[in-house]
Amino acid sequence: MIRHLAVSLVALLAGAVHAQQWVELSDPLAFDKPPPVWCNAQRTACAISRQPYGASGALRIALTVTGTPDCKVRRVRYVFVRRSGEKDGDLARVQEVIGSTCLLDIPLSQIEGMRLLQFSVPMLTQDSVLMELALDGLDADRLAKNRL
Repeated sequence: MIRHLAVSLVALLAGAVHAQQWVELSDPLAFDKPPPVWCNAQRTACAISRQPYGASGALRIALTVTGTPDCKVRRVRYVFVRRSGEKDGDLARVQEVIGSTCLLDIPLSQIEGMRLLQFSVPMLTQDSVLMELALDGLDADRLAKNRL
């Protein structure tokens, strides 16, 4: 089941360029429809689920790169941008790497009141890859709980 979901997620993230939006994961043969994910326009950064973390929980983020990420050894850096434009940053330890996708959790307490997340994904063959995930329109309650 996890492998099927991982393959579906990687296929979804490799899809065509779309506007920042909710992306419905659907399988015409599935009896139940999995909840949607929230992705950037390139589908390289997606909020895929809510995870247990302290009192408020965490947002599981999938970051997909072209090439080989070095997320297991080096930490992913991220900057969160508040609505006022003020920035702050942190490092995240990756929960899992599936092919070219790094999965990491960001506490929801850091996400609340933010409009944008910027990521720097370490790579084996180059310094890093930069990507963004806008949070305007994200409703964390629509995400599945404990996916991947």
